[in-house]
Amino acid sequence: MLDAQPALHPGITEFALPRWMDNGIGDDPMLSSVPTEAASSSGRIQFIDDAERTGLKFEYSHGDDVPGPGMRMFQFSGGGTGVLDYDRDGWPDVYFTQGGLWPVVQSPMPCDVLFRNHRGSSFENVSSPAAIFEPGYSQGLAIADVDADGWPDIFVANVDGNRLFRNNGDGTFDDITDSANIGGDKWSTSAVCADFNGDGLPDLYVVNYLQGPDLLTRICHQADGTLRACTPHEFDAADDQLLMNLGNGQFVDVTSQSGILAPGGKGLGVVAADFDGSGRLSVFVGNDTTANFFLHNQTTTIGEVPHFEESAVVAGLAFDREGRTQACMGIAAGDADGDGQLDLFVSNYFNESNTLYQRQANLLYFDTTADAGLREPSIRQLGFGAQFLDADLDDWSDLVVTNGHVDDETARGIPLHMPTQFFRNIGEGRFQEVPATQLGKWFAGQYLGRSVARVDWNRDGREDILTSNLDSPAALLTNESTGIGGFIAIQLVGTTNSRDAFGTVVEVKTNARTISRQLIAGDGYQASNERQLIFGVGDDSDVEISIRWPLGHVEREDGVPRGEF
Repeated sequence: MLDAQPALHPGITEFALPRWMDNGIGDDPMLSSVPTEAASSSGRIQFIDDAERTGLKFEYSHGDDVPGPGMRMFQFSGGGTGVLDYDRDGWPDVYFTQGGLWPVVQSPMPCDVLFRNHRGSSFENVSSPAAIFEPGYSQGLAIADVDADGWPDIFVANVDGNRLFRNNGDGTFDDITDSANIGGDKWSTSAVCADFNGDGLPDLYVVNYLQGPDLLTRICHQADGTLRACTPHEFDAADDQLLMNLGNGQFVDVTSQSGILAPGGKGLGVVAADFDGSGRLSVFVGNDTTANFFLHNQTTTIGEVPHFEESAVVAGLAFDREGRTQACMGIAAGDADGDGQLDLFVSNYFNESNTLYQRQANLLYFDTTADAGLREPSIRQLGFGAQFLDADLDDWSDLVVTNGHVDDETARGIPLHMPTQFFRNIGEGRFQEVPATQLGKWFAGQYLGRSVARVDWNRDGREDILTSNLDSPAALLTNESTGIGGFIAIQLVGTTNSRDAFGTVVEVKTNARTISRQLIAGDGYQASNERQLIFGVGDDSDVEISIRWPLGHVEREDGVPRGEF
């Protein structure tokens, strides 16, 4: 099912309405159609932080009460940022995961927070009425419709014991962790909830980081005895897990049968997508100081245990162009060079370059970071969350990267807080950093940036940015770019396959060119983006759309009108 303008047609009549008390918010205002200039690279990209103004007030607590060096390992990683329309009113809501003290002894305990979007005007903390109670030390999250009932559910990755909240469709959630058999006892960082075996039910790929008897208590020291944060080299890797959805409210651990086990994985970021056009979702994991994983989906029979083949080295995704492992954090997946293929951008450690892997023929990737203009600007940064987004609606994927160190090494001349960087795509996979003075006041600041997610929270067709940081409030960066054109916003719902429709490829043909985008899962570092594909269409009055669903069916829509702002 296709909705080419979901802002105007939420399409939820087949679902029961949530039970809400009157909150004083009026009827949904009509979105105006105001002519603007055609999309072009001359548009001005700028953002404003609307978090405080709209009531989206949140700050991740990492539990380090003493400033200075020597944080424990789990305190550096920060929390997750997720977008979901949990009440199906057509407006994207926001979920932030929360940390806290460790062990959990604080009262009242800091908990994850769910914010309801009041029709693009403000946000309200509805964690309590929604029955969201998650006091664990949380990391990333995954959003998916695990029971195929039409309502998005929430999986939360924790330091010690994960959590699954089922959406009841009435504005509340049930904690089904125990009955679903998904808790575990590992340090999970990120996750993907997607259908890996074609049976229409989302499975869970859980990214785990490190393990060891003193993992959560050890603080390391320099040679001179001064405190420092430990490094991943000082702990063993924790194996990732694959949990298969049985369709009866339960999951079963099929890790050992699935082929995902590979030595040395210390995973932080993850994405899942149809990389080879087979209709099957493969998985890319960014590992910290060890070779990355590319788990190529080899499942042959619908409903069987998913089977993968680890092939990162063959695909050119295990190392950088010098054959070195990197301390990988975040991942952005998108079409950087406009050739219709998925490219991968990976953020890395201080004094390491970030890496752009561009797709070539035959599922082969090349490290093109330097040619793309992304190497030098990243050397003196420590990157975490990253996302591709078309901020100026010129149909070239721009890039945002959050930065911030994992320990206080200012005594050695290394910065702790760092700027968030925005790179404009100037065409064919070449990028240029946009000065903070142009982007807006928030970008002129220095942060301990962690997760970042895409959202069009006010439904004006310009993609906005959510970030969660350590030691400073989360940001809602509203896109106020000017000199840009019309858009098409597409939301996809599967009817014969998984409702989340991950792996679906959409092509939009305008008078100027054909743009191809895929709905991916995972969304990088501890994040879950809004389930929406936005295309800039300039001043075209209508466009042609082609949708290739995961099972191979192709649907075409001609003469689709654009949305303008």
